[in-house]
Amino acid sequence: MTYLPVKRLHSRADFLFAKFEEGGGTTYIDEAIDLDRQALELCPPGHRRRPVSLTQLAIHLGHRYEQLEAIRDLEEAIVLDREALDLCPQGHPDRSQSLNNLAAHLSTRYNQLGAMQDLDEAIVLGREALNLCPQGHP
Repeated sequence: MTYLPVKRLHSRADFLFAKFEEGGGTTYIDEAIDLDRQALELCPPGHRRRPVSLTQLAIHLGHRYEQLEAIRDLEEAIVLDREALDLCPQGHPDRSQSLNNLAAHLSTRYNQLGAMQDLDEAIVLGREALNLCPQGHP
């Protein structure tokens, strides 16, 4: 399947993730994550779709963590979120979402491990994300 373009890999992973959310079992999320990894491999540093690939993989890993509570999934999601955020500097249209994603995963890790620095960082990132949203933003 590595011959498929990145966008098709993401679409297929999204389909499998939806099946997982419908109660289809962990095989679906595992396969979605495998496809996300393939897509990321096709997006080396500098590739325009790398931030999207990082984010999608991080989100799916975060959801698998919620299901299986394998801390390595959450840890990897945080690493990927940090890289995605680095690719969204001030003024980037996706910065608010990247900040929010990282804050959410750090908050989850705080709830699991109790590391106060995770909570502190999540609060700072969440505030920054909120400040980037204009008044009346949904």
